Amino acid sequence: MSINISIYFEGGGKGDASSMSAMRQGMSRFLLSGIGEVRGKARWKVIPCAGRTQTYNAFINALETDAATINILLVDSEDPVKFTNDPRPWEHLTKRIGDQWKQPRGVDHDRCQLMVACMEAWFLADPAGLKKHYGGNLDTAKLPAANLAESRTRADINDALQKATKNTKAKEYQKIRDGAKLLEKVNSAEVRKHCKWCERLFMDLGKAIGAKI
Repeated sequence: MSINISIYFEGGGKGDASSMSAMRQGMSRFLLSGIGEVRGKARWKVIPCAGRTQTYNAFINALETDAATINILLVDSEDPVKFTNDPRPWEHLTKRIGDQWKQPRGVDHDRCQLMVACMEAWFLADPAGLKKHYGGNLDTAKLPAANLAESRTRADINDALQKATKNTKAKEYQKIRDGAKLLEKVNSAEVRKHCKWCERLFMDLGKAIGAKI
């Protein structure tokens, strides 16, 4: 019997078709390049859902209408979250003002994945990937050390990216313009090395299909 996996993730800008398609392609490339040889063990759907509330609602709807699929929620934590040996992302999202999302009954913590504090932390974890996109004028000295990416606030992360890209041809980082393309260029292995929450995402995907990735 084939395994079906759907990953509902926060992204897609304003929700227009072009942005959603670009984010789907970018996230698919980032995730499936890391999964590599085991991608044939499951049918994968990577689904951008624009805002975080829309993402959560789409995930909840999928639990009700597509219960045979392994549905996974992937959202920004918005705040730094310390990684422990027993990660409980639902507790963070339940307590966080602005979300206060309930953990669905029967849904384990491995079905909830966090980008800490936001997707852009993954870019900080691979400066070489950033250079592939922005070119040689990227000022990597303005970036925090790669292993500190998940310890920074969203504001700190965005500030570092703006300062580092100031002298590039692009002049600045723009999520809608650059985010999807960067997902295709950063090395997921490098990101996993420096970002424990990202490593957890890949490990849990591997567990879902019964393979180490």
